[in-house]
Amino acid sequence: TSVDGKKDVDPDQNTRIYFLAGTQHGPGAFPPTQTSNTQQLSNVNDYRFPMRALLVGMTNWLASGTAPPASAYPRIDKDQLVPMGTVQFPKIPGIQLPFSPSQTARMDFGAEFATKGLISIDPPKVGKSFPTLLPQVDRDGNETSGIRSPELQVPLGTYTGWNLRSTAIGASDELFDMVGSWIPFRRTKAERVATKDPRLSVEERYKNKADYVAKLRAAANGLMTKGYLLETDIPRIVARGESQWDWVGRMK
Repeated sequence: TSVDGKKDVDPDQNTRIYFLAGTQHGPGAFPPTQTSNTQQLSNVNDYRFPMRALLVGMTNWLASGTAPPASAYPRIDKDQLVPMGTVQFPKIPGIQLPFSPSQTARMDFGAEFATKGLISIDPPKVGKSFPTLLPQVDRDGNETSGIRSPELQVPLGTYTGWNLRSTAIGASDELFDMVGSWIPFRRTKAERVATKDPRLSVEERYKNKADYVAKLRAAANGLMTKGYLLETDIPRIVARGESQWDWVGRMK
């Protein structure tokens, strides 16, 4: 974006930007883990599948000039990249949201720092922070833009890039470093209503496991045709989804 965070700045034609929606710092592992350090289960969204396809795309670009998949990232002009106060995250009972995003301040190291790398002011003068914008989410709390994995398109829960510290280790309003969250849906409508969860339950979304798997496979095929997934990875993605379905079904 522009420095003031008010408009998009398109990348150069020899550049691509890919935002892997609903992922944490490292590829998500399944089954999820939750230690005494975090408030929520760890994010299970495994971004290695699109990364493999994008690596092939980059290799073909360098080797033969074949254009890679189009950039996919949140944009201001599409209301996909917004100030924190306008992120429409659902009010899920028991889920605490981050208090504020990480920010970076303007720093003045002296007149010759930018041109010659010479520091004449040390420590630097600290100015106001640069604006921080966040990806918008849908009614489930899943990010609406970028490369949305089959797990996000056919969800069994909410996948976030953040997880908060637990009360056991203190500072429970602060982010736990590099760990995201997976907040599974309730299994039934009755459970959802009883817990006042605003997100539709699993049974309200899918007729049965076969219906879920069919929709998951269709989402994967759609990403494959655009170059964001490899065809050879689709069976692995579907098998992973089946395991997640079974895991959610056993939740109490």
